[in-house]
Amino acid sequence: MKHTLVFFTLLFALSLQTLASRKYLTWFDGSQELRKRIDLEKNTLEVEDLPGKWRSLQSILSDSSVNVHLPPRISVHSFYLGKGIWRFTLAGTGIVFDFDEAKGMLSKTDRTYYTGYNFGASVFLRNGTLYSFGGSGFWDFSRALTFFDEQSKEWENIKAENLGPEAIFNGYHGYATKSDVFYSGGSEYHSFLNKQPTKIDEQVYAFDFKTNRWNLLGIILPELLEAKSREIVWSGQYFIQFSGEAIYIVDPQNNKVFKYQSETRTYQPAPLMYVHNGTLYGYWDEEGGKRFSFAIADLLKQSTMIGSFYKAKSYLGYYVVAGLVLLLSAIGFNQRHKSQRKRNLNLDEQELSLLSALLAAPKGLTTIEVNDILGLSTKNLDNQRRLRLNIISNINHKIYLKFRLESTIVRTASIFDKRQNLYIIREDLIPMLKKNLE
Repeated sequence: MKHTLVFFTLLFALSLQTLASRKYLTWFDGSQELRKRIDLEKNTLEVEDLPGKWRSLQSILSDSSVNVHLPPRISVHSFYLGKGIWRFTLAGTGIVFDFDEAKGMLSKTDRTYYTGYNFGASVFLRNGTLYSFGGSGFWDFSRALTFFDEQSKEWENIKAENLGPEAIFNGYHGYATKSDVFYSGGSEYHSFLNKQPTKIDEQVYAFDFKTNRWNLLGIILPELLEAKSREIVWSGQYFIQFSGEAIYIVDPQNNKVFKYQSETRTYQPAPLMYVHNGTLYGYWDEEGGKRFSFAIADLLKQSTMIGSFYKAKSYLGYYVVAGLVLLLSAIGFNQRHKSQRKRNLNLDEQELSLLSALLAAPKGLTTIEVNDILGLSTKNLDNQRRLRLNIISNINHKIYLKFRLESTIVRTASIFDKRQNLYIIREDLIPMLKKNLE
């Protein structure tokens, strides 16, 4: 029997097959557009010719480990590997089965021991390798990124470079082959505190396999999250969201959302849904094999674009706040640095005032001006002279101790009035002193 490579999506939240008497591995055969299943108790391969009518095709062989530790309810992810070989994984477990249809042989491929941690995980095939992202189990939500190693026959962990979504469960999750990106957003999760309701992650991310990094794309369109119900299927290109009387078609790669709503025809989500070549198939086993199918492209033609899937998160506010913080920090640092420099010279307020005034007057200050700056004008002439010379001497001494520079402030006769003295800073020292007092 000739098969072509096909891609299937199974909606886990709606796909638990509660079968009291038998356990089946059920999948959709795209080459025949019919479902097939393996009866694990009878070891037979069957095909569904008509809704709910199954016909036995052949007996199959299985190794002894196939029926060991099977869960009471089986939900199947199916993938065609080529050359007549199908691969199945069972939701909530690490079990991997391979079925060679030509040989009629079913075998357990994995060597997995742990189970129960990945119910509702997003399972997909990438470059021939099986991946499982997220899920839930043991009263917790998982963000684990794993792949099935063909050499060890075990599930191995992918260590991402950064954190991504809060959870990967019951949201918009799917691998896009064309862009080699895994999309994840809108997951359900809760904090496990008493009376705390379930939360929905409003953000959507893209995982880049080349860099092993999560990239935050933005905030999901509120209408999608606020819809009456959310049953979502990934087609490989679109998320198909069933929400009461409306269907949303979400294109994450082009960031668009379309809405289908008709007064004459509505589609309800089925317990089992598969996608093959752009057509969505839904099955109700409990209603005698009732089914529906529609081409996603045809539904798109009847839909209206309502906006973007996500809106990039604006960081303008953060940038403004960060800028203000940096500005204030710079001002504070400058003030502290300035104070530190002043403290390094050990100048008191009087000394600092005079030195600053002299630096601002490169031609010098008269005796009267110096007295005014130092507040000596009310004192008698002897005290003025004594205090003035004392302060200038202290400044020169402190500058010498710090920089080993002598005679910073010097006294000279005014060129305009030989009877009048001027106090001036040596011209060669002005740049250095200004720098240390800025």
